[in-house]
Amino acid sequence: MFVSLLAIGVTGLAYVHPTFGQSTPKIKPPIPATYQLAAVDFVNPTTGWFAATFDSGRFVVLQTKDAGQTWKRQLSGQSNQRVVYLHFFDAARGVFAVMGGQPMAFRTTDGGRTWSSRPMMSGAYVLSASFVDPDQGWLLIRSAPPTGASSRLFRTRDGGATWTSLGSPVAPADQAYRVQFTDSKVGWLDSLSARPYAYKTVDSGATWTQVPLPAPRTGWSKTGQFFVASQATQGVGVLATVANFAPTSGRSGIGAKVVSYPPLTVRTFDGGVPVFYWYATFVDAIPGANLAAVSSEHKSGPTSQVQAPNQVQLGSLDGGATWTVIEPPNGAGAVGYSDALNWWWIGSGLWSTSSDAGTTWTPYRNAGVLPPLPGSLQVLDSRHAWFAAMAGTEAVLETTQDGGIHWSEIGLPIVKDAA
Repeated sequence: MFVSLLAIGVTGLAYVHPTFGQSTPKIKPPIPATYQLAAVDFVNPTTGWFAATFDSGRFVVLQTKDAGQTWKRQLSGQSNQRVVYLHFFDAARGVFAVMGGQPMAFRTTDGGRTWSSRPMMSGAYVLSASFVDPDQGWLLIRSAPPTGASSRLFRTRDGGATWTSLGSPVAPADQAYRVQFTDSKVGWLDSLSARPYAYKTVDSGATWTQVPLPAPRTGWSKTGQFFVASQATQGVGVLATVANFAPTSGRSGIGAKVVSYPPLTVRTFDGGVPVFYWYATFVDAIPGANLAAVSSEHKSGPTSQVQAPNQVQLGSLDGGATWTVIEPPNGAGAVGYSDALNWWWIGSGLWSTSSDAGTTWTPYRNAGVLPPLPGSLQVLDSRHAWFAAMAGTEAVLETTQDGGIHWSEIGLPIVKDAA
């Protein structure tokens, strides 16, 4: 649903594009645009939306009804924030929201032809949003001193007209970064704590339970911080990614401290000077990851982006009651799922599938596609899927209508930064 894309116009991104016997000829993408693709969401093989943000702080939302052949501009405005939330529940009803310090929510009930808007939680900094329908939604906000809570959860039942505080969803020593609800009752958090457990609610966020996670063969460390990203797949399916960071030891450079997410930002010391690293996690490769936030991992600068250390993936098919260690294919890619059991993985021109919720995978097959951007793969059903990719400096979409045998490349339109 939410995908991570590089800034369009950033140079130097290389890609592998293997050939495939009967692959659909590639459409030449348009000239580079000047925006970042912040989110993409399709509700069926032909109808979808994408949101783009500009360096000026503005945003735009466009829709296609013909599988990306043409796009219509539906919504634009000021955001001052690249982090957005876009989710359509069907072809008519959807929510678009701007995160950050000036949060704003937009709703449509006619497929985006018209939108209603209202500010969300004036004066708060919104970390994350999750809606299960146009009326019922949750916001995770960052609290300022002297509240003493690092984050607080709010709920609306009237599309954001009013919000009710549910307090902090985590223990006082823990941090909450992102919230995801699968229905009006069940929700999960991305969190940081001293032990490896996930957070789950079954009463609409009123109370949260720490869900213990089984240790891998090597066991869990007894020290440091545990970052746990808990994401629902389909139905009662859940995927938890756990990354452990050893505690810092003075200024020796040994150890690390998580300071924010997303992306997963960690501080270490190098010769007494703090160094920040942006880490990639497996949760960034599944639908629901925030596209705009993860894109910053790929930009050049004083930070480095590497795979998070000591990373473990756990899957559950019963809402977190039992868990299994899963082993996804090696290499960067994107993961999507048509149901709780059937998953797809697409990497640099390669394709693999799992029929047991990621426990085992088929051998690599040549898909003849560009490397997908993390978090962009949306599998609609057993035959139809979409994902985003970069063709040099330009963003494109890849789509299949026959279960991944053939793929078509769709160039995204030029979008101007205009009111």
